[in-house]
Amino acid sequence: MKKIYSILILLWIAIPIQAQETIQHDPTNTWFTLFNRVKINKKWSFSNELHERLGGFLSKQSTFLERASIDYHLKDNVEISLGYSFLSNRIPLSDTNLKINTYENNIWEQILLKHKISTVDILHRFRQEHRWFDVLAKGSNENFNKDGVNFANRFRYRLTMVLPLKTFGNKKVVFLQAFDEIWLPQTDNLMPKSFSRNWFYLGVGYKFNSNTNLQLGYMSEWNVIATDTYKSKPIIQTTFVKSFTL
Repeated sequence: MKKIYSILILLWIAIPIQAQETIQHDPTNTWFTLFNRVKINKKWSFSNELHERLGGFLSKQSTFLERASIDYHLKDNVEISLGYSFLSNRIPLSDTNLKINTYENNIWEQILLKHKISTVDILHRFRQEHRWFDVLAKGSNENFNKDGVNFANRFRYRLTMVLPLKTFGNKKVVFLQAFDEIWLPQTDNLMPKSFSRNWFYLGVGYKFNSNTNLQLGYMSEWNVIATDTYKSKPIIQTTFVKSFTL
């Protein structure tokens, strides 16, 4: 029963956000993620993520992201990270087939807290981002052109729950994973000034061993367009996780 309650908590968080008026529904995106971690010793590790995000179903390249971090394991259930991310986005120009590449570099700090409710693993991820990103401005030809680089801070909080569904004798595990993440732009003094995005994810994974798993899931992204007006984006996401120990 505790397992069911845990999943219901996530649904309770996500439904009010997604029950708002929407003006646009994007086509189904397909995202691919590779996550690697190298365990240096009991206290330190290095992590790297590669994301290839397609704006259509297996088509229309949209975003490439690389994210690396150095991680300090304060305790078994507390992890502190310092990282860097690079993003390359392909933005359509008006109604033509032409696209422009915009880039973002950001530095971030993160705290990850872990605990259990019965057999359910609970993770709380707090991430503070400092972002430098290209700005687009509409030119005389009605197309968008690059117009300098802006700086902004952003806070992200993610609640993740991992529920084992079936464990085999060889310690392989089929599991259910769900998370909800909120994105909050900030002022220069790091105070939240608005709500900009929500991610809700539900997927199934197969753990080959303690270091390797493969996941397939569905994610709903909601972006703020205006007050009480949102744009929704359905996403099919595949994630492969592989860790190594020195």
